[in-house]
Amino acid sequence: MSAIILQREILQGKEYQNAARLKVFITLLCLASESGEVTTTLSTLAHKTQLTIKQIRSALSALIKAGKITKQSTHYNTIINICNYESYLTL
Repeated sequence: MSAIILQREILQGKEYQNAARLKVFITLLCLASESGEVTTTLSTLAHKTQLTIKQIRSALSALIKAGKITKQSTHYNTIINICNYESYLTL
């Protein structure tokens, strides 16, 4: 099991100003594979975070706009890549 690092700069980012966005981002960091990829569904993220699908969509859109993630939707799931994922890994 690996660990992630949350840097103090996160307190100054827009993610911190919105609880749902922060919750989704931290959940994605915890679910990511070694390559920083998460294959999931919106309903799975909603269940894990106890947020609505609307809140999940809004958080993902904001994270994409902020350059934190990229997202590709398929008919069955959503593939999310965390940008600069290696910077969140412990050394």
